[in-house]
Amino acid sequence: MNYKQLKECLSTLSRASVKTAIQAINLQLTLRNWLFGRYILEYEQNGKDRAKYGQELLKNLAKDLSRQIGKGFSERNLNQMILFFKTYPISQTVSAKSWPVIAQTLSAQSASDSQKLLEIAIEPILQSQDESSIFFIRLCKNLTWSHFVELIRIEDPLERQFYEVETLQNKWSVREMKRQIDSQLFTRVGLSKDKENTLKMAKNGQAIESPQDIIKDPFVFEFLGLSEGSYTESDLEQSIINNLQYFLLEMGRGFCFVARQKRITFNTKHYYIDLLLFHRKLKSLIAIDLKIGEFDHADAGQMNFYLNYLKREEMEQGENAPIGIILCASKDKAFVEFALGGMDNSVFVSQYQIYLPTRQELQELIEKTKRDSGLLLPDHTDKKPIHDLGLPKRIISYLQSAGIDTVAKLMAKNEGDLLKIKRFGKISLQTVRAKLKEMGLKLAGE
Repeated sequence: MNYKQLKECLSTLSRASVKTAIQAINLQLTLRNWLFGRYILEYEQNGKDRAKYGQELLKNLAKDLSRQIGKGFSERNLNQMILFFKTYPISQTVSAKSWPVIAQTLSAQSASDSQKLLEIAIEPILQSQDESSIFFIRLCKNLTWSHFVELIRIEDPLERQFYEVETLQNKWSVREMKRQIDSQLFTRVGLSKDKENTLKMAKNGQAIESPQDIIKDPFVFEFLGLSEGSYTESDLEQSIINNLQYFLLEMGRGFCFVARQKRITFNTKHYYIDLLLFHRKLKSLIAIDLKIGEFDHADAGQMNFYLNYLKREEMEQGENAPIGIILCASKDKAFVEFALGGMDNSVFVSQYQIYLPTRQELQELIEKTKRDSGLLLPDHTDKKPIHDLGLPKRIISYLQSAGIDTVAKLMAKNEGDLLKIKRFGKISLQTVRAKLKEMGLKLAGE
């Protein structure tokens, strides 16, 4: 080993140690917040003197903990910790194991109480082989508390799980994850999928298996900083280049930049592709054409020409056929279908927006697209409470005991999940299936 190698070795060890230490601290703090939520709820339900504090419990706790421990324990933060536990209840058996022992440890008041208390509280979770516990620990090891603060605001468990998986796979910062949540990535990606594939996507993240899987509608480019109606196609392209990192993040996992204004020459005439990307998973060149106005049939013909050229002149051995994406400010769905009909190449037309739309604006656009595609039930059946299915009261009580209080939550469960519920047997399962079938719905994986 020479001096240079020694220096590199020590630097690498130092960086690895710091990273490991940060991850360990982050895991402990996140689990601490989960435990705070767990024990506050336990006290509210079974505390010997809980009646004394009543509605003032959190206010008193916030004041006393802030005085005793320091900052970070406001009433608002304590409420977030409670919601954190409710959102990630994991196995009730696991969380219940430690409570009696903890009470005993607290009464002992030995010098090593604090460390022993932490070990007793956390060990059952870390050692659990329950699937939900394993995934929860994986989240805690890789996400920060700030990530969880954003995630627990998402009411739909399927949607939340999608962002959990995508954040793990893409290593999103809190800022990027929040941006994707605010722009409703889950719904935008899900617009191109049927209900079964949307449920699959929610559980496993966005699978990239075909050109269709990389399409969002709309794409949101609020980071470009452009004012609506006052920019040219050249301005749009330059802003994308200036913000290439954010552009590729919005496009999705697997995109790599190749060129801008890629020149292709045919019969001594030059033509230019606005942006040329490559997708690592699909192993395909991606030609992008930028349009500041409405989609026109001529745009489809131009893109078809680009793809034929790329296929013949640029495609390397082992690559798949190139893909074209026409990004336009607006489009007519029926007109797009006519313009693209009969084309052999993979050409897609998506809208883009240069501002982050309000939730209401985006929801209106999404619902319109779903109605046009036949993906939205007119009465929003899947968001209704479980009572509206007309199930027997006993079955409703079984489902509610497992936290299933809406049709959406029920549809997120498969047969195995339901049969794990106490007193929920095969007859109950048949009844649930029949009621869902009456409404054109079904359980996950069916």
